[in-house]
Amino acid sequence: MIPGKTQRSLNVLRSLSGSAHLAMAPHAAYMKITTIELEKMRLRKAREHAVRRIGEIDQRLRELDTRKAALMQAIEAAYTAPPLRVPAAKGLGPGAAGRVRLTY
Repeated sequence: MIPGKTQRSLNVLRSLSGSAHLAMAPHAAYMKITTIELEKMRLRKAREHAVRRIGEIDQRLRELDTRKAALMQAIEAAYTAPPLRVPAAKGLGPGAAGRVRLTY
């Protein structure tokens, strides 16, 4: 009795070719771990930058609120204070409003 030969065809090769991917090679796994760690490091840096920037924005908002409060107090003080008396200009009479005379 002659033992049967196993058939080796293109279909058999294609089905066996994917079996190597199921058991990942150690160096490939280490490379994937390295890329994951690099991405984590990059995201941590971006997060630190964002937190720092948020702090700067909050500080600027507090400064703007302080400026606004000072201006509001100045406006309120202007309404409550008696009006300032400005001295009249000398040398101009009531009829000299429309004339300008230049002398050199």
